[in-house]
Amino acid sequence: MKKAASTAQDGEGHQKALLTLTLEGLIPANQELVLNLALRTATLFSSAPDGKPTMVEQQHFSPNGMRVLAPLLQAYPQICLHEVLFASLDSLPLDEAYQQMREMRALTIRSIRRAVASLPARLRAFGWQVRSIRGAGYLIEAIPAE
Repeated sequence: MKKAASTAQDGEGHQKALLTLTLEGLIPANQELVLNLALRTATLFSSAPDGKPTMVEQQHFSPNGMRVLAPLLQAYPQICLHEVLFASLDSLPLDEAYQQMREMRALTIRSIRRAVASLPARLRAFGWQVRSIRGAGYLIEAIPAE
């Protein structure tokens, strides 16, 4: 899985963080997902034979939804631990997130669950779902064909 992050500035000095992901096994090889962290959008692009990118799907996420979506996708195909999600959600260093989770596990897990609960409807548009791994974290996966 190839990942790239870039930061650009627009004319007004606002920073726009883009995260480009090629999620092998989750999307076709000719597609890539671009997360615009500032605008809280996930856009799936497909490369046509002529090399011209075409937008396949775009979804807008809540602030907390995007804060947990980015680490979930970066962890793909592995599980994203509760501590990593909590650190991203509360903008904490990972060691501080581990400490808070030890001290207030029920409260921190509740905030993670609430943020992750905002994802399923939007992820369905991409053909994905979030699966809970009890006691460990969450995992992004393709919705199984029926």
